Amino acid sequence: MKKKLNIEPVSPTDEEKSMVNGSVPRSERETSGIVSRYKKYQSAGTASISFGLIKKNYENAIEYTGIAKGTRGVLMLTGLLAACFTFWGGQDILFRMLNRESDGLFDVIPVVAVIACFAIGSYMGIKYTRFELFRPEDEPTIFDRKNRKVYRIFRETYSGWRGLFLPWPLKSAEYDWDLVDAEHQAAVTTTGSTVNRIHALIFLVRKSADDPTIVDSFTIGNSMQMGEVTVPAVWEHIRRFMEEDGPHLAPGEVLQSFDPPKGFLQCMAATGPYGKNFRSWWRDHPLLMVMGLVFFPIVFPLMTLVGIFSWLSYKTAIPIKWSAAVLAAVGPAVKQTK
Repeated sequence: MKKKLNIEPVSPTDEEKSMVNGSVPRSERETSGIVSRYKKYQSAGTASISFGLIKKNYENAIEYTGIAKGTRGVLMLTGLLAACFTFWGGQDILFRMLNRESDGLFDVIPVVAVIACFAIGSYMGIKYTRFELFRPEDEPTIFDRKNRKVYRIFRETYSGWRGLFLPWPLKSAEYDWDLVDAEHQAAVTTTGSTVNRIHALIFLVRKSADDPTIVDSFTIGNSMQMGEVTVPAVWEHIRRFMEEDGPHLAPGEVLQSFDPPKGFLQCMAATGPYGKNFRSWWRDHPLLMVMGLVFFPIVFPLMTLVGIFSWLSYKTAIPIKWSAAVLAAVGPAVKQTK
């Protein structure tokens, strides 16, 4: 049975702050991944989009989803694959070591490697499974231009082995818009043969107008979906809405439906070209479908696992509810855009 939570604002402890992102001035933090630091009074470009991330409109506020549609189950699959590969590597080293003559002290190196493989695999498997199970239905963010506030509901997570076994509580936060700064950050990843940049729209919260200490941070949009062009466009939409009385939605955009799948079969249909999706995927993504059919023995099991993990994530999802103070501040939701 799902447990419904009415989340009230909770102030993080000093220990929690240090474990999450550190409470230090921005000038003392690592800044090598910054592409742009945005200014609220200056346009970031001509394009302005919500990227299908807005789930609800209020008279003078917009609510962004925090969990990208169709991504549930992916993290659990990632953890499973990571655990499988590292366990396989560990057992391969172990069997090679057992099948050769002892080299004395040099046996320490493969033993350490085996322990490291099993430890890393266990950590990845447990952590990514925790990310998916008993996850909140959403981790939304509201931008309220009338009161110049930003409201969030989110699940606090901690890194490291110690953080893996700590509770991951649901929290809510309220910030003054004037203390929130936005940045376009990018990280370089490589597979050995290719190099990619992962882009993210990061919001940093200062302690006060006189104290630049960063006390919190959050993102809008999934970094796996955002790009070099979309990050500034998403920020520009938020900036115009908050600073220039801009529209709730960009021209041509409509509110997206974020209703969860109603059962196992709908979860499966949402993860791949199953059932009625086959024809639409073939029409909209022919090249992807051809590749999927060619590599069907690999793609089909992976899509099936994502569907199963997605169903488990939704089945254990915790319903959320904005506090009475936030609902009173933003008012009732409206269907029309402004």
